[in-house]
Amino acid sequence: MAKKTRVAIVGTGNIGSDLAERILASDDFDLVAVAGRRAQSQNLSRLSLRAKYSSSEGLVGLKPFANEIDGFFDATSAFDHRAHWDLIQSWGKWVVDLTPSKIGKPTVPVLADDFPGLGPASSLISNYSMVTCGGQSSAPVIAAFSRSSKGVSEVEISSSISSDSAGPATRHNIDNYVQTTEALARSILGINRSKAILVLNPADPPPMMRTTVTVGASAVNLELAKRYLYQYVERIQMYIPGYSVAVEPFFVSADCVSATVSVEGQGFYLPKHAGNLDIINAAAVETARMHALKNHRGTNV
Repeated sequence: MAKKTRVAIVGTGNIGSDLAERILASDDFDLVAVAGRRAQSQNLSRLSLRAKYSSSEGLVGLKPFANEIDGFFDATSAFDHRAHWDLIQSWGKWVVDLTPSKIGKPTVPVLADDFPGLGPASSLISNYSMVTCGGQSSAPVIAAFSRSSKGVSEVEISSSISSDSAGPATRHNIDNYVQTTEALARSILGINRSKAILVLNPADPPPMMRTTVTVGASAVNLELAKRYLYQYVERIQMYIPGYSVAVEPFFVSADCVSATVSVEGQGFYLPKHAGNLDIINAAAVETARMHALKNHRGTNV
């Protein structure tokens, strides 16, 4: 029987709570510990009953148990992650960063085969950045356009999410969100111009997450773009079933193309319209799984 990868979650807000539920439902992981910074937190109290260890003193409170943990998920904020990473790497562990800190290696699981620089590394001490929800949702579209276009000059990524699925950390990290999403787009396309927009939609009933990618290029093979995009959708649906094409690639003008995708959550802890949280958590779990397989730790028979 394969050993489970032993993990801990730092942060018990919306993202951390949903992440915990999907890890608890997985056969690949053992949720050893959870950490928050408010002893009165209902989420921390609830999750402390389902993990072996818990701490209301944040990551530092997990130090006595570090030897029992293979890796960490940081679901706090971009501002806290640097100190967290300093501590985690001193323990000789890996971390999946769900904040837009831009400290770790940008990782998009679905693109790992075609863009190896966006996949897990062969290193036990690694920091994987999940970029942002907009980064994860737009990356397959950007990659499809990258592989089917010539003379790409600029890209715009516009994501719309339900206002009630954007917690305090998301709102506090908006600038980091924009910068991190833009950097990922530039790295995939190999260009210098990118723009990211995040819209918090207050509509009732709450809408699903939608992300539109618009690319300026001198030439685009539209049929090839569609083919690549649907190949990525087929792959990404293996770990994000609610990811789908809402608007197929089309010409906005002779030198401009666009496409839109939508994300419906799986409903582990949050409502299904919170696809923005679902996609980054699903990508985080898939990244941890790929890391374990690549480094043969926590998965040995």
